[in-house]
Amino acid sequence: MRVADRMSTPPVTIVPDMNHHAALRLMQEHGMHHLPVVDRQGHLVGIVAERDLLLAVAHYVQTPIEISEVMQRNVFTVAADTLLTEAATLMVRHKIGGLPVVDAEQQIVGVITETDIFKAFVAMLEEGQDFTKARGS
Repeated sequence: MRVADRMSTPPVTIVPDMNHHAALRLMQEHGMHHLPVVDRQGHLVGIVAERDLLLAVAHYVQTPIEISEVMQRNVFTVAADTLLTEAATLMVRHKIGGLPVVDAEQQIVGVITETDIFKAFVAMLEEGQDFTKARGS
């Protein structure tokens, strides 16, 4: 199974100069915990997690700050044709809950989250796939 089979599309994105209050509202409206940050040309430049925004709200109660001040700039990404197991391994290894899915030009085409992977796992279990046997045995 590939990331493209389970990723969320179209991706909800924000721009670096959006303020953290607006970003948190958008995140809550869409029931999301991560928002990819793109430049005006749609290229991925960062990601912001809900916890980053909640910390910003706690520290900057009255003063809106730009997403560029709280976003993570070093973003792990995957391609749509990446195996779902590879994406899950990357997420577990780096303790992250979501990965932007990008094309060759770094344009974001979707997002794969831990929830998407859990849903895929449950679907495979419901289809009767046997996870009790080791691979290749």
